[in-house]
Amino acid sequence: MVGALAVLVIAAGYAGLLWLLLRQRRAGLDAQARAKRLSGFLLTLSRANRAVLRIEDEAVLWREACQLCVQTGHAVLACVYLRDGHLARRGGTAGPAAQVLENVPDPLDLSLPDVQASYTARALREGRRFVSNDYVLDTRAGRWRSEAVAQGVRAIAWLPLRRAGEVSAVLMLCAGQPGFFDDELLALLDELGEDLSFALDNIDARRAQRAAQQEIAAGRDRFSALFFGAPLPMAIVSIQGRRILEVNEALCRLYGLDRAELLGSTTALHAYGLLPEDRERFYAVLAAEGRVSNLALRIKDVRGEVREAIVNAVRMPYLGEECVLITSLELSSRRAG
Repeated sequence: MVGALAVLVIAAGYAGLLWLLLRQRRAGLDAQARAKRLSGFLLTLSRANRAVLRIEDEAVLWREACQLCVQTGHAVLACVYLRDGHLARRGGTAGPAAQVLENVPDPLDLSLPDVQASYTARALREGRRFVSNDYVLDTRAGRWRSEAVAQGVRAIAWLPLRRAGEVSAVLMLCAGQPGFFDDELLALLDELGEDLSFALDNIDARRAQRAAQQEIAAGRDRFSALFFGAPLPMAIVSIQGRRILEVNEALCRLYGLDRAELLGSTTALHAYGLLPEDRERFYAVLAAEGRVSNLALRIKDVRGEVREAIVNAVRMPYLGEECVLITSLELSSRRAG
């Protein structure tokens, strides 16, 4: 009897030791898996940071973001839903479990009651992260849970993405293990969401910058066409040094000089143009009023004849200098018109 009891005690001891060893081994494997997940998403975050600076199109951003989450983040499915009024359209997908989406409408109608109750719609509406770490038993899961479970999905996270401060998209990440999204991983995912939101704002800023540059270039082209094609003599003169920075063909004909002879010279250097005393009067009015409007002044033309002209001028920046755009109309020409 004593011997049998001793055998049972020894057996129980071995069983307990075996259980302890198995538990330690399981804990070690869980720790390794967890470290692998964190390492993968750290790599995802690093590559996403580089993508923010490189990508200039949101379609490319969504495609690469989903691929990164699958390739380095070990997600079995990554999908981005884009808000479009009362609809949510898929902007990008990746992963071996993509068949989950075959029976899911695209776009989703966010006005439907069952869709409104889904995690995707709530993330878009409420602008906060949602996590289901045991999707198989999640009673709040949507009507497509069975398809997701059949494809091996066991946990899902939904990350809201913002554009100009407003929620415009949701990144849905699916994992093949329950409890996949622990606190440390979710902290990394929040950073990923912030990076993707910054990427959207960066794309918009670059587009706005290009549009502004194109508008500036178009405005410069329109100005050049009007300036050089104008029948009236026109010049752009720096205010500080009174240097001639640009002239049109009509002014060259008036002075009888080539454009190259006029550019860079000062207005007082030439025998033609405004008479000296009228020139000083012109600059006095410009200094006092900030512009010159219909001022009658005397101009000497290429033949040495002095004629009265109506002069107008407005300030403008040009080649990094404060300048004045000057136009003149001979009174004789004015009367003849």
